[in-house]
Amino acid sequence: SGASIIWIIPVLALLVAGGVAWKSYNDRGPLILVEFEKGAGISAGETELKYRDVTVGRVEAIGFTKGLGKVTASIRIEKAVAPYIDNSALFWIVQPEVTAQGITGLSTVLSGVYIEGSWDDQIGTFTDRFRGASESPLIRPGQQGLEIAFRTVGNGQLTDNAPILYKGIEVGRVGRARIAPRGNYAIVEALIFEEHRNLVNQS
Repeated sequence: SGASIIWIIPVLALLVAGGVAWKSYNDRGPLILVEFEKGAGISAGETELKYRDVTVGRVEAIGFTKGLGKVTASIRIEKAVAPYIDNSALFWIVQPEVTAQGITGLSTVLSGVYIEGSWDDQIGTFTDRFRGASESPLIRPGQQGLEIAFRTVGNGQLTDNAPILYKGIEVGRVGRARIAPRGNYAIVEALIFEEHRNLVNQS
């Protein structure tokens, strides 16, 4: 009888540990796979996925696609966020970058490289495989505004990721400039923020 009572304690401890392990497993969110051209500092177990500066996932494993053409990141998503990640979601790597407009991604110097995600606030059909973007998108899912395009004329110039100013106030932003198919001018997409779109008219 005494021996039976003694054995109850480790059995109870084992049951409690099993219950905690099962709850932890059951609370886990799903895995998604994101393909990138380069790894750019991604580390399994360390690199975080952020949405609006809040951590909502973490990279569990790094691999390659067939033929070693691209890098794959397996990311464990928080269960509460997963229903919002559908085929319109975007992912890109945030790291320090020096451009004509200054230095971006300085926060990664201390926190390390991270993956940023963007999706809207509508629950959609869950998707678990994505192609990561090579740079942050100009227009993100759920973002409102007026989409326009600029092209150079004569000796004009276009600067990547430059702000669009009106009376000294930033009312929009241009994206990454590219050369037109015929090579005779450069073109760039731009976004006028929703609250300023009425500034743009025929004149």
